Amino acid sequence: MISYRKYNHLTDYISYKKFAEISWGKGSHQSSYSFISWLDSNPNHTINLAFKDDQVCGCFHEFEAPVLHKNEVKYFYSLHDLMVDRDKVSQLGLKLMQDSILQDSPVILSGALGRIARAYKRLGSYQFQSHWYRKFIFPRSPIKFFFRNHSIVKTIQDSMDFAFINNKEQESIPNIIKIMDSFNYNDQKSMEFFKWRFIQKDSPLTFFVSDEDKKNIILFSLGLKKIVPFLRIFSIKKSDDLVVEKMLKSIEIFASKLGIPVLLYTVTEDNSPPKILGYKPYKEMPKSYIFSKKEKYYEELIINGFATDLGFNDIILNIK
Repeated sequence: MISYRKYNHLTDYISYKKFAEISWGKGSHQSSYSFISWLDSNPNHTINLAFKDDQVCGCFHEFEAPVLHKNEVKYFYSLHDLMVDRDKVSQLGLKLMQDSILQDSPVILSGALGRIARAYKRLGSYQFQSHWYRKFIFPRSPIKFFFRNHSIVKTIQDSMDFAFINNKEQESIPNIIKIMDSFNYNDQKSMEFFKWRFIQKDSPLTFFVSDEDKKNIILFSLGLKKIVPFLRIFSIKKSDDLVVEKMLKSIEIFASKLGIPVLLYTVTEDNSPPKILGYKPYKEMPKSYIFSKKEKYYEELIINGFATDLGFNDIILNIK
């Protein structure tokens, strides 16, 4: 018999870790103790679990995040990492999905593919525009990524035409706070979210690129798929097309100098990459949705990438 309840970090981690390693692979950020501990430190995060014979056989994560609707801050639950053990149960994923989506609070469902996207649509979710592209480059130093340290990263950051900083530099925290202020989330609850998402000690490594007046901003993370490093652009604030194009070119140079051959452009803001830069769309384009039982948020809605799990992969990487 299948039972359902919320995750308890003290009693469920071992069973959850075993399930996550089978589902996503050993070494995945989803199975990392530091990742789960970081998620668990957020009082507005939970993992909906399914159990069979006292073992985890399904999960769906969610955390509360700020979005902008008609320039007013609203709070949605961002759902991510739906996974079930198909060998044990049927209809389990649908049950977890319904329980998570059909709640009183509005929800974000980003980056869905195939049958999951179709299921979201059947439940009455509304699709919003998101962009999923990739680009391959030839790194100047192909193996430097695997020898990265604070000094190497800092030297590369300082060589860029724009301000490049990251959230593991203590001296950069005041500037990161100013950058996040420019996104116009000006309430205390949003500030607490940004503290958890970016400033807390165990937050995922995140890089911030900005122009002088912080009207154009790009956030990106680093990841590793098997042995191939990649850079993921996951949030963009744009006021000038040409400036953002130049910033993206600078990010390519940063990636090349750090030995990264793959750039991913995965943003939930409605900002497609400049055609001149040669990004190619995913063969199967993920879809992003919102679901709301009550108010309809179809117009003037901004869902920034940091309100989703994009960039969470960096939790298992460090700068030595």
